[in-house]
Formats: sequence, C-alpha cells, structure tokens
Amino acid sequence: MTSRDLIEVALNLPLSQTFTYRIPTALKNAIAIGMRVLVPFGRKTLTGFAVGFPPEAPCAEIKDVLDLPDEEPLFSEQDLTFYQWVASYYFCPLGQTIAAALPQGISATFRQFVSLTEKGRACLLHGEATGEQLRILQALERDSGLSINGLRRRIGTRTLPHHLPSLVRNGLLQITSTRIRKGTQIKKEKWFAALPTAPVQTLKGKQLELYQFLKEQEAAPLSRILAQFKNGARLLKVLQKKNLITVTEKEVLRRPALEDEIFPEPLHTVTAEQKNILKRLQQAIEARAFFPFLLHGVTGSGKTEIYLQVMAELVKRGRQCLLLVPEIALTAQLWDRVCSRIDAPVSLLHSSLTSAERFDAWRMIRRGDIKIVIGARSAIFASCADLGAIIVDEEHDPSYKQDVHPRYNARDLALIRGTMANALVILGSATPSLESYHNAAKKKYSIGVLPERIADRPLPQIKVIDLRITPSNPHSRQAGIISAPLREAISRRLQNGEQSLLFLNRRGFAPVFLCRQCGYTFRCPNCEVSLIHHQQEKKLRCHYCDFLLPLPERCPDCNSFFLSSLGWGTERLEREVSALFPSARVGRMDRDSTATKGASRKLLKSIAQGELDILVGTQMIAKGHHLPQVTLVGVICADHSLNFPDYRAGERTFQLLTQVAGRAGRGDKPGEVFIQTYNPEHYSIRCAQQHDYRAFFAAEMRQRRELDYPPHTRMINFRLEGANKERLLQYAQDLGETSKKFLAQLKLTGTVNILGPAPAPWGKIKGKYRYQMLLKSEKLHSVRLLASRILQHAHESTGRSGISLSVDVDPVFIL
Repeated sequence: MTSRDLIEVALNLPLSQTFTYRIPTALKNAIAIGMRVLVPFGRKTLTGFAVGFPPEAPCAEIKDVLDLPDEEPLFSEQDLTFYQWVASYYFCPLGQTIAAALPQGISATFRQFVSLTEKGRACLLHGEATGEQLRILQALERDSGLSINGLRRRIGTRTLPHHLPSLVRNGLLQITSTRIRKGTQIKKEKWFAALPTAPVQTLKGKQLELYQFLKEQEAAPLSRILAQFKNGARLLKVLQKKNLITVTEKEVLRRPALEDEIFPEPLHTVTAEQKNILKRLQQAIEARAFFPFLLHGVTGSGKTEIYLQVMAELVKRGRQCLLLVPEIALTAQLWDRVCSRIDAPVSLLHSSLTSAERFDAWRMIRRGDIKIVIGARSAIFASCADLGAIIVDEEHDPSYKQDVHPRYNARDLALIRGTMANALVILGSATPSLESYHNAAKKKYSIGVLPERIADRPLPQIKVIDLRITPSNPHSRQAGIISAPLREAISRRLQNGEQSLLFLNRRGFAPVFLCRQCGYTFRCPNCEVSLIHHQQEKKLRCHYCDFLLPLPERCPDCNSFFLSSLGWGTERLEREVSALFPSARVGRMDRDSTATKGASRKLLKSIAQGELDILVGTQMIAKGHHLPQVTLVGVICADHSLNFPDYRAGERTFQLLTQVAGRAGRGDKPGEVFIQTYNPEHYSIRCAQQHDYRAFFAAEMRQRRELDYPPHTRMINFRLEGANKERLLQYAQDLGETSKKFLAQLKLTGTVNILGPAPAPWGKIKGKYRYQMLLKSEKLHSVRLLASRILQHAHESTGRSGISLSVDVDPVFIL
C-alpha cells in the first residue's frame, strides 16, 4: 500500500490526534491536501479536513473516505503550516483550529438511521432473537428507518448502546448516515447560448426574439432569461428541442449587495513624514521579505493614506493585501475609501456576511481573483494566493482577541503569518498596545511616527470635568448626567450647525434595577451580575447569557411598587439628550441599535450626510470613524473602564479616551473634547488630555514591572467552569496542587509563578461557576512547558465530569 492510498484527516473534535482513512479508487485523482472529506467516525459521518498522506498504514482497521464535498482545496499547504502553528501555540486541536479558520456553515450535518437487514427479518420470522435484542428488532420491523435517538425513545432502554454494535456485527441491522443539512456548496447556474449557424426559419414571435437575444448576448444565465421573458422556461425547451442553443453550467459567485459610496477618499498631498515612511515600506515590498512595522500616528495624521498607497503598490505588482479592522462596523467605511482610490477587486470577509457569501469570497481570495481583503479578526485565516502585506488597523484593540477556542489574537497571528509568507506587516494605531510599542523600543519592529494631523489641523483641545463632590467644585452638585460646560458646548454646536458625539461605554437604559423600599436588586439567575434595564423593549436583560425578564411592577421580596433604575446607559442618555435639546436630531450607536444588517452603515450615513446633530454611543463610535463635521466629543463617564478589576484598565482607559477624542476636529473646524470623571488626577486621564503617549507608556510600564505583568512577562490562564460549585472547587484545588508538583518536577520553581486557583472576578456566568489559575514567567518556553504538562494531566485525569477546562495563551481579559 503506497502513501497515496491513505489520507490523514483532522476532525472538528476535541481530540489532538488525526485519523487515517483509505482513499477509494474513484477519489484518488481528485483528493488533495486542503480539501474537505466526508468520513465515517464510529457510528457517525463527519466532515474532516485532508492534512497529509501518511507513509504507512496504522495497525487499526482503516475505513474508506466516503465523499469529497469540494472540487478544489479550501486551503494550501502553506496555510496548513500556519494552522498547525496556531493549533500548537494556543493548545487547540488541529481539526478545531481549521474549522474555526474556514468560513462558517460549510460543514454538512448527518443523522444516523437504523434499519433491519434481510437477515434480521429472517431472524424475527424464525423466532431466533430474545430479550432486549428481540424488542429492538420488533421496533424496527414496525417502523423501519428510525434514528438512533428515535429508537432509544421507542424502546425506552438504556442498554441500546450495548446491543446495537453486536446486532450490526451479526448482520441483523444496518446503520446508514443521511445528510440532513448540506452545508454551503458551490452554486451553479445554467447558461444558454445560440448556435450562430443554426437554421432559424421555423422560429417566429417570442421564440425568434429569445434566439436573437441569446445571439446578441453570446450567452445568458437562466435567471436573466426568466426575468426578461415571461414564458422563458417553455421557450428554452422549444429551442433545445430544435437544437438551436447550447447549455452549459457556470459557477455563480454570491457577493454582498453593495450600496452607494458614502465615504469616498480623495487623493491627498503626502506630507514629508508620510513620504519617509512610504519609502521604507516600498523597500520592504521590493525585498519580498518579512518586515514588521509599527505605524504610530496621532488621530487624523493620515495612517489610512499610508495603507492606501501600500495597497496600490501591491496591486500594481499583482499581489494581495489583507486589511484587518477591529469592528465589522468599520468595514463599510473602509470599503468605500479603498474602492474610491484603487481600481482592483476588493472583498469583505467577516461574520455578518451569509455563509454562502463568505464561502464564495474565500474561494475567490484563494484563487487570487481578489487583491484586497477587508475583514475583522477571522480574516487573518484567509487563504491568499500571493500575500504581500497584512495591515492591522487599530492594532491595540482588544477585539482582535478571540474569546472562544482557539483563543487567538489576530494581531499576533498577523506577525506569524507575515513571517511565513515573507510579507510586510503594518500595525497601525494612535495608541499602540504596550506590547507592540515595547517591541518597537527593543528594535524587534521598525517604527514610523506621524506626530501631527494632516493639513496642519490641530489636535482637539481636551478639558477634564471633575465630578467629585467638593465645596469648591461648581459642577459637583448639578442635576443630570451632562455637566453644565458640556451642555453649553453642545448648544453652541447646535447653533453653529456642527455635530457632537457623546460617549458612554454602557448600553441599555440603566445597569441596575432595584426596589427603593427594601433594596432588592434584580440579578441574573445564571450569572453573578445585575440585570440591565432596557426601557425600549420593557425588559430586564443579562448581557452575558441573554436571560430576559419582563419589566416587573412589584418587588418579589416585599411586594412594593417602588421600583426604579439606578445608573446610566446609552438608551437613557439618548432620552436625556433629546429632552435637553428637543430640536436636535439624536441618534444612538450601540449593539442594540445596530443589531440588524446594515444598521451601522445607515447610522454612519446619516451623520456623514448631516442628518444627525448628536450621536450617542458606546465604544463603537470611538474606533476609526472619519466624520469631518464632528467638532465636539463628550465622554460622559471616563471611570467605567478605569474601575474594571483588570491590570489593563489604565491602558484601556487611555486608549478609549484618546481614540474617541480623535473623532473631533477632523475637518476644517477645530475640535473640542470634554471628559467627565471622578478620577481627574489619574495618569491615564491626564496623559490623554495632553495627547502624551510616551508619558503614559512610561507610567504604565512602571506599574507593569512592579506587578510583574506583560509585556515584562508571558501569561497563560486556565479557566475551570462547572455547574456544581463544590465539585468545581475540589477539582480546582486538586489541579492547583498537581500543578505545583509539576513545577518542582520540571525544575521551574522561581522561573514560573502560579497564581490561584481562585474564583474568577466574575464568579458565575451562564449558569457555570468559574475558577481560574494564572501562570506567569519571563520565559515563554518555561510557561508553555508547564502548561503542556498540566493539560496532559487534565486530559488523562478522571473526576472531571461536568467540569470544562479551557486555556488562554496571552490572555487579554482575565475576568
């Protein structure tokens, strides 16, 4: 048996190993690495991924590949090397990693059905079966083709898994797999063309009209013919019967419906700083070598112009560029700006597209038909034919971190992929992450700085409003959430026909709903958090598990009617602004208001075309939007992010404040920013006010060094979850003790620190109690060595029933 008789398959299962299958003769010339394969696995049929040709057959029984869903591979061998690196680094099985990388919705779903064989019927007829086996055969005689679960319900026995294999082995039953959901497939459509020399004397009326139409068009798809001719299907049959037309099948590419450009990007005069940076990037493109580059430019300094010129240069050379953004809402604006400047095929790739649109976009990118790909974090896995550059815009943003398995960071993967593809990697931000700036300071990355806005526009003036209650503070005893200086500033903008943004990073009407008589607070039964009051839908909602409760009229504890909301969310802020400024046109941009497809683009279009005066929003309005008519930004409460129980709270606060402040004054008129806070002396707020990234970096790095946190160390977080609190606590304690033993055995004491296990800051989410254990070390190899040993023990250990263990390498959130 040669190596090409066998295929190695990775399955989307929590199993680290791959599996070997035999390639049937009919599929030998069609199968290739990177293709999906349908294979039997136990009593199931699963979709797997071909990842290699093993040199020899294993000792175990080998089953045959059943089918190939695709005509071509979905990823290359270079992509496979990248996926293998991701799987290894983030401790995720290869099959699950590939499944996460490929477009969602492509895998078929099967259901197993059990039926009697002729031998089974004969066994029943001659009375040769007894006991439980007789009951199984009789149930299938009455209703052939039951699913396994249906059979279990029908006979009501727990011994079915014991008897079923022996009945199949003895030839009394057979199990078949039936596809119940196809998964995304290639779409084809019939095309019709007229034979140019065909005799058409017998044609008249609509038949002749259709023939002439096909002759003029050379070829036309069925959908266009049916749309233009009332009885198109009947007419085509007549022409086919007379052998006057030919019929072929062509692939139909499904692409998202594109709207008119809202944000076209004019050609700008390049500044001296931009020219210097572009010269360095041009040299990297010509060298076709890995070149990591941190582009640190203040908001409005022309980073997008750098991106556009790099993309244009790559397109000229026939290469591809991948542009990553942290929010899907940003893709529409970037689409407009790229398409208005670069004449090349551009594609979106993100989770808001349909499964079919993503599937077709993926294959066009792989073929090299698409030159520029714009997408959110998952687009980092796109299979590019000739990748020349990866641009990570707003590289500091925590949204690049995936919070489910595999827990990758797209910014970090961009650098790994750039290394493998010999590509330019640009990390762009006005507020670089500490890790990226630290790497640039250590000369691991090249760095380019744009210290000023284009066209000599000034950075916005930032004023800090102290909300603390003190005798000398004139703003401390005001009514409402908007301070008097901010109200006056909004009024001036309304009078001048200018626009304002109000930033509050908390959606809903209010974060707490309680009884004013007894103090009872409505909390989620599944999570240790308060329910959020949503006034518009008249419900209390949990933002973690989506538990819903109709807005109550009485307190369940004391039966009082005195229920009220406490605190502020964007929904309540929108109402307050509308009451304060009744003539203003107010909009809101958060996850609730943009839940439907196209809603965020519609909102941005409204403000870009001057149809809104004030836009209220969460961090969705803080990232990357270019809105030239906005001259005022108000930060309603800067302390929400500052008071998070997370060592990155100061960094996130500085980044959010700087980014949202950067939305002001990007046009011809100067901008102004008001930051309301109870912590006006905090260094992150003071540095944001002074537009001083270097001072913030120095202060934050001192804090990180004292606490031994990244980027000075590397971390891996183990998260344990379970519904039984006592069992979870016992397992967490046992895992902690075992981890300390491994620490000593591997001689890593003093090199790796173990924190915990301890309850997570959010101790219960979605009905599961949560514990975590943090590993920290200055040496990546050491912390990974210990983590590998702990994971190996956890997979081999017993007593984990009902407890899930997840591992997060380089965690961004440890809540």
